[in-house]
Amino acid sequence: MFQDIRRHQKWLWVVISSAVIISFVVYFNPNQQYGSGDSGGSSAIGTIYGEPLQRADYIAAYQESELRYLFSYGEWPGRDEMSRQMRPIEREARNRLVLVRKLSDYNIQVPDSSAAAWIQEAFAGKDNKVFRKEDLDLFVQNNLTPRGLKVEDFFRFARHEVGIQHLINVAGAAGRLVTPQEAEVSYRLENEKLETQVAIFSTSNHLVKVKIDAAGLAGYYTNQAANYRVPERAQVSYVSFGASNYFAQADQRIAQETNFSERIDQIYQQRGTNYYSGTNGLPLAADAAKAKIKTEVRSSFALMEARRVATDFATLLLDMPEKKAVSNLEKLATQKGLLTLNSEAFSQETSPRSLKVPPRFGNAVFQLTTEEPFIEEPVVGEDAVYVVGLKARFPSELPPLEGIKARVTEDYRKSLAQTAARAAGTTFAAAVTNGLAQGKSFQDLCTQLGVTAFKLSPFSQTTQSVPELDYRQDLSSIKNVAFSMGTNEASGFNSSRDGGFVVYLTKRLPAAEPLVKAELPAYLTNLRKSRQQEAFYDWLQKETALAKVQLAGDSKEQ
Repeated sequence: MFQDIRRHQKWLWVVISSAVIISFVVYFNPNQQYGSGDSGGSSAIGTIYGEPLQRADYIAAYQESELRYLFSYGEWPGRDEMSRQMRPIEREARNRLVLVRKLSDYNIQVPDSSAAAWIQEAFAGKDNKVFRKEDLDLFVQNNLTPRGLKVEDFFRFARHEVGIQHLINVAGAAGRLVTPQEAEVSYRLENEKLETQVAIFSTSNHLVKVKIDAAGLAGYYTNQAANYRVPERAQVSYVSFGASNYFAQADQRIAQETNFSERIDQIYQQRGTNYYSGTNGLPLAADAAKAKIKTEVRSSFALMEARRVATDFATLLLDMPEKKAVSNLEKLATQKGLLTLNSEAFSQETSPRSLKVPPRFGNAVFQLTTEEPFIEEPVVGEDAVYVVGLKARFPSELPPLEGIKARVTEDYRKSLAQTAARAAGTTFAAAVTNGLAQGKSFQDLCTQLGVTAFKLSPFSQTTQSVPELDYRQDLSSIKNVAFSMGTNEASGFNSSRDGGFVVYLTKRLPAAEPLVKAELPAYLTNLRKSRQQEAFYDWLQKETALAKVQLAGDSKEQ
């Protein structure tokens, strides 16, 4: 019995991580994880600051975190696989618990009038800034009610939002101590512009000059052998239970749902009117979007039925004599009139191209052995459920040079070209340094040495791109070099992904005085806000470390 429990736990993630267990089939929420979620619940589900953490407090923090996401991004947090893996709401809920606790510790009390003012501002018209109660009523109807939230929950969220802003002002107070003089210095530094010329030494310009010899190629292959070694691979045998085979059962289940249309409407409202778009990129009309939701629900129900059938098959498989023999998979499949397929070989970091399986499928397969060859829980994929067994393991190997000669030759050619580009750049930089010391101009030296230097558009510390550089050059690297130089000075050679470059600084252009006067007040305000936020988040990080919020089921590392 205990062995069965252990093995089911071992592979449970294969089912949980599937992207097809979607929100309209199982509503994932903290109420399901930690109990009924009634507001009066008082049982502890963890600890905070070493004290019991009550279920009701966590659920409230979780709900408020979802609301904060909604107000930040205009939609509810996703229920997709990536969102569940990243768990942003769970992390935000823990932070929220700490913030709410500190509101109490600092005795920050928010009157009802302030919370109401926050709500009025949140639902004020974009044009006339006038509060419209009908917008609030629609928000409650379309967003709160379908998720089981009440107006009281939203009012609590608003009160905490106001309180947290006060907390930011308190905890981030040190960040506001930016003087106008300090802000001016910072503004001038950020808005100073440089006029430069840059000589680019690109790998691609040297490719045609490269000559490949057999001895050099063999030596390169030997030295770079690790890059060509094929990793250990595995091959699996599997039986597929496609969701499309169970649409009839899915239709029967849908027919039994007396409130199916209402559920579809709820999902549509939860996801928002912009969730689904057509081929033109525009949001689908409500009827078209709901039709897509119905199709997704149907596919999901079919997949659930496929999983049920696959589980029955897997149970029979594991109960067969010599259950450790992977050949039993084919035997049982033949008895049931099913087809056994074999995947291509794949590494631990990848998955078979023929199977639409969760990302960690390879990790699961590489834990199998000839003694324990089966993933004992069916693997739920995007459009099918699979019963999987290990067919073969292939050790890591280094292919002979002749088998991958074209690839190695191309890599070797690029390596030689890159070396040549960097050598040319280094030679040029040394010649320019000596020539400038002798009073020669940078432009004359470029002409003399046969190198073309590009005049770049003036850029500041905040400039993101200039038209003279293409995707192969990194402006940030050029900026780092240029802003450390003096006027009429050339840099040494600097390596880059595509070879390298040499910069010549022609002129420094100070921030224009009219702009300084016009923009400095707003810059000071924004700088103080930015520093305040930085100070607050530093404080919050320290507080969350002290709080050590622990929930039931957390690993010890958390």
